[in-house]
Amino acid sequence: MDLGLKDRVYVVTGATRGLGRASAEALLAEGAKVLVTGREEKTVADAVAELGDGAAGIAADNTDPGTPA
Repeated sequence: MDLGLKDRVYVVTGATRGLGRASAEALLAEGAKVLVTGREEKTVADAVAELGDGAAGIAADNTDPGTPA
């Protein structure tokens, strides 16, 4: 199915597992680029490596307003 997402960029929070991970996989399958976020640097790096081309990541606690941008 072509949803017209090719080369669009999406930020997916909590994308290291569960629904966030499934969302990132679906977006990448449609040709989108995805920025993966999660709280732990290692799990973000592992997710990006597994998701492959089109994925990038940043570790951040999105519930903490004091997290550096």
